[in-house]
Amino acid sequence: MGLGFIKELFGGSLLDGVKGIIGQFKLSPEKKAELEALFETQKFELAKIEAEYEAKLLDHESRIVETVNATMREEAKSEHWLQWAWRPIVGLTFSGVIINNFILLPYFVNKGLLPVSIPDGIWSTMLVVLGVAAGTRGWEKVTKAKNANGKEANGLPKK
Repeated sequence: MGLGFIKELFGGSLLDGVKGIIGQFKLSPEKKAELEALFETQKFELAKIEAEYEAKLLDHESRIVETVNATMREEAKSEHWLQWAWRPIVGLTFSGVIINNFILLPYFVNKGLLPVSIPDGIWSTMLVVLGVAAGTRGWEKVTKAKNANGKEANGLPKK
């Protein structure tokens, strides 16, 4: 998510937004200069708040990814096929939607083929889940290959 909404709202950073707001007021030159001077004295504090907020967002997002990773690791240990097969099924389903909407539809729209509509939030969520699944699986394969070659996960020879 990041601070994209701030950039979208203000057309830049929080600092740019505050400065832009000051510029929108119809003030006397003296009052405007006073507000701009106040802004300059508080600019560092605003940048600090923005950086702290960004750090909290990144921390929150990394905790979400770690939770998803832990869940996926537990699912991978399961012997029940549906528990470990749901991600490939979802991946194939989303691939089918992409094939339908962007490959087949242009050719067969006059034959009655309709696009499959998936809300943006669901797309985003599933892409994150599938991305984490692919990354975790890739990391597991790399680790397994290193271990098979007589090396530990960190690349150092086993003792």
